[in-house]
Amino acid sequence: MAPLEMEAERRDDAVILRVTGEVDSYTAPLLHERLAGVFAEAKGGTVVLDMSRVSFLASSGLSVLVDYHTRGEEQGTRLKVVAPAGNVLRALRATTLNEMIELYATVPDALAAR
Repeated sequence: MAPLEMEAERRDDAVILRVTGEVDSYTAPLLHERLAGVFAEAKGGTVVLDMSRVSFLASSGLSVLVDYHTRGEEQGTRLKVVAPAGNVLRALRATTLNEMIELYATVPDALAAR
């Protein structure tokens, strides 16, 4: 099991959360907790969740994304997910979450889409 590493960075009205590792039933609660803080900081702005270095995304991780997409809509905070290719993008497409969640190939693309 790869550890989950997360690093947040504020940029104008957006908070970027870069995630590295595997998001599974063990680490999904850690992501959920970190996103709570990031959403509180970004309230009314944008959260860019950079998952380009996530090697595995389990259903528990998908659930976290759905939860924070919904919370974002309720509090007026946009959730943008960076998933250029690989397992994360495949999981989002297989579950049709790509039709609900804003997806981008790069962090600059997500920041530029206002």
